[in-house]
Amino acid sequence: MNQLKDSKTLNILGCVPFLLNILFELAQESNGIESYRILKNTAVDDLTFFNSSKEWNVDIIEPNSVLKPHISQEQFAFSVVGVQSKELVYDYFKERLKYHNHQFINLVHPTSYISRSVKLNYGLQLEPLSTLAACSTLGFGVNIKRNTSIGHHCIIEDFATINPGVTLSSFVKIGRNTMIGSGTTVKNGITIGKNSIIGIGSAVVKDIPDNSIAYGNPCVVHRQNSKTDNIKCN
Repeated sequence: MNQLKDSKTLNILGCVPFLLNILFELAQESNGIESYRILKNTAVDDLTFFNSSKEWNVDIIEPNSVLKPHISQEQFAFSVVGVQSKELVYDYFKERLKYHNHQFINLVHPTSYISRSVKLNYGLQLEPLSTLAACSTLGFGVNIKRNTSIGHHCIIEDFATINPGVTLSSFVKIGRNTMIGSGTTVKNGITIGKNSIIGIGSAVVKDIPDNSIAYGNPCVVHRQNSKTDNIKCN
């Protein structure tokens, strides 16, 4: 797992207000990070978006002027979830800063467990009391929320988000940019396609195609997800 090098400052891409405290606490408890920079041009107005701003060392910065001269030494994390949201802010800032995937730090809470045969990419956020079982593979920029169980030989592709209390049985595949709702259970061997949303508390017993909005027990497709999330980047 990658750790911060000389700096104890973490650069934040995207800014969903209710995620900031969760991210800051996870970064502090997992990696001892002490300060944070929120990069402008991600719809950040001020620091009133979360209640504990005085508890954290937080700056809002112009990324080009501050980061670009020594970009290769910087580390990054996402504070955004949603179908295609993480990928959108990733592409927006990569065009300007020219960073690399290995600069995205893995944040793993000490109460969670990762089997030693799990294959990790970069940018993982693994929240408390979650488990990754043997021989699973995680892509880039994956969020796994608290109290989640990922079974053996699962594949979770880039930018996916697994919300609290989800259970994936074995040999499950979650597609790129897909979001799994809280409390969902996914049966062995199921594939859920890319850019999809699975509603909270669903029981997924059949494959779900790409670009679907699906929910229920049993989980069924209700409509196509033709609209991507709009994260303001200007």
